[in-house]
This record gives sequence, C-alpha cells and structure tokens, in this order.
Amino acid sequence: MRSVHRSVGLALGVWLWLTGCAAPLTPTPLPTATRLASVTPLPAATVTRTVPIPTPTAITSSPKPAALPPPVTASPRPLTPTPTRPPSPTPSPTPTRTVTAWAPLSLFARSECEEIKFNSVALSGAMPLMLYLPLGYAEQTQRRYPTLYLLSGLGGNYKEWASYDLCAKMDQLVRAGKAQPMIIVMPSGNENQYGGIGSYWFNHAPPPQGDGKRWGDYIWQDLVSFIDAKYRTLPRRESRAIGGLSAGGQGALMLGFTQPDTFSVVGAHSPSMRHADGSIAFFGDPAFFNQYDPVWLAQNSDAWKRLAIWIDDGDADKQWGGPIREFHELLTARNIPHEYTVFPGTHDPSYWSPLVPTYLQWYSSKLASP
Repeated sequence: MRSVHRSVGLALGVWLWLTGCAAPLTPTPLPTATRLASVTPLPAATVTRTVPIPTPTAITSSPKPAALPPPVTASPRPLTPTPTRPPSPTPSPTPTRTVTAWAPLSLFARSECEEIKFNSVALSGAMPLMLYLPLGYAEQTQRRYPTLYLLSGLGGNYKEWASYDLCAKMDQLVRAGKAQPMIIVMPSGNENQYGGIGSYWFNHAPPPQGDGKRWGDYIWQDLVSFIDAKYRTLPRRESRAIGGLSAGGQGALMLGFTQPDTFSVVGAHSPSMRHADGSIAFFGDPAFFNQYDPVWLAQNSDAWKRLAIWIDDGDADKQWGGPIREFHELLTARNIPHEYTVFPGTHDPSYWSPLVPTYLQWYSSKLASP
C-alpha cells in the first residue's frame, strides 16, 4: 500500500511539476508581440525614405535633357560661318598674290645693284644710271618683273637713291614677303654726274628762253624702251611706275600726268612745285609750261583718272610744304583720288632715307604682277 501511495504521490508530483512548468510558458508571446510591434515601424520609416531615391533617377533618365541639344546646335551654326567666312576672303587677295606672283626664292638668290650707261637719242649721248635687278633675277630666267623709275632731287644725281641703301632695303622687303621683286631704274637728271641744276625731266623751252633739250623724251621714250628691250620687264603701263623726291617728285608728276599710256603709278616725295615764274629759264613762260605743269593739268586734263597717285611731305618742310599742301587741296577739291601723308621731318635726306621701305612697299602694292 505504501508503495502504491508512493507511486500515486510521485505521479501527482510529476503532474503538478509539469503543469507548474507549462504555466509560465504562456507569457512568452508577450515579449515577442511587444518587440515586433516596436521593431516593425522602424523598417517602415526606412522604406518610406528610400522610396523618393528612384525619383531623381527617373528625372535624370527622362527625355527632358534631350531637348537641350536643339538650342545649342541651332545658335552656333548660323553664327560661326557668317562672321568667319566673310573676313577671310577680304584680306586674302594680298597674300594670295604674294605667294602666287612672287615665286619662292632660293636662299642663295642674289640681287644686282650696278651702274650702267645707255645711249639716249633725245639727248644725243650716253647717259649713266643705277640699275637694281631683284633677288632671283639670275635664277628665274623665265620670269618678268614690274619696273619702278626713281628720279633724284635738285643737286642730286643718279646715285642718290642708292645712297639711301635702297638696294639692301629692297632685298629685305622681298625676303620678308613685304614687297614683290621689281626692277628699279635710277636715271641721271642732268649732264653733270656730280649734281648741279637739275633738268626736271621735261622737254625744255626752246631758245631763246630755254635750251630746248628733250629731258622728258629721254625718260619716257629712250630709257623705258632701252630697259624693256634689254631686261625682262612687264612692258605695259600697269606694271610701270615713276617716282621721285624733291625736283624728281615734280618730274614724276609731270611725266605721269603727260604720259599715262606709259606710267600708271606716280609717287611724289616732297615734290618741289615750281612754275614758270622766270626763276629757271628753261621753264619758259606759263603758256609753254602749262603743258607740263601738274597744277594746270590737274584742272584741265583727265589723265589723273588712269593714275594711282601718292604725295608725302615732312611736317617741318619750310621750303615746299605750303605749295605741296595747296596741290593736295586742289586734288581734293576736284575729287581726284590720291594718297597724301605728312610724316615728321624736313626737306632733306634725313627725311627720305628712313621712308624708303614705305615708298617701296607702296609702289609694290600698286604695280601689276605677272
């Protein structure tokens, strides 16, 4: 019996122990439910903040930026061609002519600056002159060149222009591409090679007023014919210029205005503007000299229409500055095209010598190339 009671008691105790252990297990869901309730909102907040992130992505990849190219491409294309292309053709003629007409020169190309003589029919004798043959003349034997005739001043001689380093300065300009190669002829303006009273390069009044010597014909007939026959010139008026300083400047104006079929370019550098006032006998009287006088010819002929005219003078030229300005004003009043420039200086070599490169470049720009 005692064993039975013990068994029953033991069983009852086990049962009670089991039921007592099972009862505390029931609150277990409470912490689980509490933790889930508190933890669940956190991921929900994180998700709500992450959702907007795709929105910028959608905007970036949207087609809106694709609309930007049309304004960008439309604005530059009309603007770039329009301003760029017109300016390029405008300055191109000068460099293009330079490259095409002025063939490349050898590094060993040389020029010649020498004294020669030729026989003048008009003056019945041999006349000296300085002759410049440009760089490449000896090498490029098939090439022809424009010609520039330069007259000296009163009291000067045919070596005056060369004494201003004209030949060396011309070489430098050609090498630098600033002037085209030209033949330059510097003739004598009197019968005394050391200077003296000049001829002014026009046909003098006949006796008893003058000596009747044909200094004009000597230049435009004899000398031009000799140079064209002996050297490779471009024998046409468009490729022939006449210029001079002081008395030679007036001589150039007289030859240009009276012989536009021979010369197309005239340069007068500080030209003396003498007239038939009796101071020089061979000028004759006004009735005779009018046929050569640039002032009279500017008012009574239309030869200027065929000429490119340059006039310059020093701002301190007290000898001929006034008459030169008056001649410029006359040309302006009659609408005669010309270039007139006043540089610092007086009426002497210190004025002309530094301007030689300027003169040469101007002649070069006006003379027709091959």
